[in-house]
Amino acid sequence: MNILVQITNKFIRKINILSGKASEAIHRFRWSPSPMADRLLADALRLAEIPSPTHQEEQRTAFVLERLGSLGIQPQMDEYGNILVKIPTQSPQDGAPLLLFSDIGSTRWHPLESLSRLDSVYARGAGLADILGCAALLSAAESLTGGQLKCDRDVLLLFTAHALDDPEGKAFFPITENHRYYPCAAIGLRGLSLGTVIAHTQGIYRIRINVSRERPEKDPGKEEADSPAEASAGSTAETANQVVNSLIATARKLSSITWDSQGITRFYIRRIEAGSGFDRTPGEGVLEIELESSDGAQLDMAMNTLKATAEHTPAAQGSLPGTKSPLQKGNPGEIKTEVTITSFIPVGEQNVNGELLKTLRSIMKDLRIRCREENGADPSAILSNRGIPSFSLGIAQGWEGLNSDTIDIASIERGRQLIEAIITRIHNE
Repeated sequence: MNILVQITNKFIRKINILSGKASEAIHRFRWSPSPMADRLLADALRLAEIPSPTHQEEQRTAFVLERLGSLGIQPQMDEYGNILVKIPTQSPQDGAPLLLFSDIGSTRWHPLESLSRLDSVYARGAGLADILGCAALLSAAESLTGGQLKCDRDVLLLFTAHALDDPEGKAFFPITENHRYYPCAAIGLRGLSLGTVIAHTQGIYRIRINVSRERPEKDPGKEEADSPAEASAGSTAETANQVVNSLIATARKLSSITWDSQGITRFYIRRIEAGSGFDRTPGEGVLEIELESSDGAQLDMAMNTLKATAEHTPAAQGSLPGTKSPLQKGNPGEIKTEVTITSFIPVGEQNVNGELLKTLRSIMKDLRIRCREENGADPSAILSNRGIPSFSLGIAQGWEGLNSDTIDIASIERGRQLIEAIITRIHNE
C-alpha cells in the first residue's frame, strides 16, 4: 500500500493540471444517450495526453489509481507496476473469477498530436486507440461498484504497465503467478475494431538486429583530425559504409531462407535504417524483423534460425559479396551485431476457446454487432496456452493514422454495452 500512496502523491498534481479540453467538450456535445460512454471517452482523452511509454507507466498508473480510489476500490500493484482489482460479488457461483485486461501504455504518444481534438462525430489524437481499452476497464469498475452492473462471479480487472506482448511475460505476472486469481475466462480490451474476434491465432516474434561499428582506440601520439572529412580520410572504399553493407547483406541473407517446407511461416522486414551525424558515415543501424506462423514449434525454430544467422553470417562482420572484408587493411573498427527479441505472442490453444466464442457470437447477435472472425496475433493466446478460454475484443470503430487516431464516438456506447453484456452473461453460457 505504501507504493500506491507514494505513486499517487507524486503524480496527483500533474494529473490535476492536465488539459481541460476533454471536460469542456463533454458539456458542449452529447455524443450518446449514455453518460457512462461520455465518461469512458473523457478518461481515454485524459489518459492519451499523459506521456508514454515510461519505465512502468508511473504517470498513467497514477491516473488509474486516482480513478479507482474515487470509486472506493483498493487495488493491488505488483513489482512491475501492473494494477489488479478484484470486485467481489455477494453470491459467487464458484471460485473462478472473470478476467478483463488491457494495456495502459502506448508507443505512439506525441506531446502535441495526443492532445484532445473533438467534434460531434469523431475524437482524434495520437495513441487514442491504444488507451480506449484501459478506459473501458475503468467504466466497468464504475458500473460494478455503483450497482448498475450485476455479476454472479467475482470480476478481476488487470491494468498492465508492460505491453501485452512483452517477451519477459511481465504483463500477466499477477495472474500467472497466483493461483487464487486463476480465471474461468479472460477478455482483453483494445480500442479497434468493434466486433472483430481473432478466432484463429497466429504467433509472432518481433526481433531487432542492431549493427554498430566499434571505433578504434585513438593513437595518443596522433592529434585529432580537425573535421569529419579529415577523420575519415584514411578509410578505404570497402570500409566507408560498413554498417550499411552489413545491414543490406544481413537482410538479403535472411530473405533467402526457406523457413519451413509447408510455407506457413512468414518473414517480414519492418524497418531498415542506418544513420549518423551530418557529413559522417553511419556508425550504427537497425534491422527490425517480424516472423509469423500458425505453428508454434515452427515459429520457435524460425526464430532460432534467424538469430543464429544474424549473429554468424559474414554480414555480421560487415562484408558484402564481391568486396574485401572490412577487417582487413584500413578497417576503422569492427562490426558488432546484437539480436534482441522485442515482442512475442505465442500461437494460442484454440481448443479451449470453443464455448467462449459461441457465447461471444450470441452476445454480439443480440446487440446487433456484426461478429467478424479473423486470423492474426492475439496477446490473449498467452492465457489460452494455460488452459484459460480467452479472446481480445475492440470496443469502438475508427482507424489508426500515421500521426493521429480517429474514433467514431457513437460506437463507444455499443462497445461499452458489449463489455457489460459479457460480464453479466459469461457465467450462464
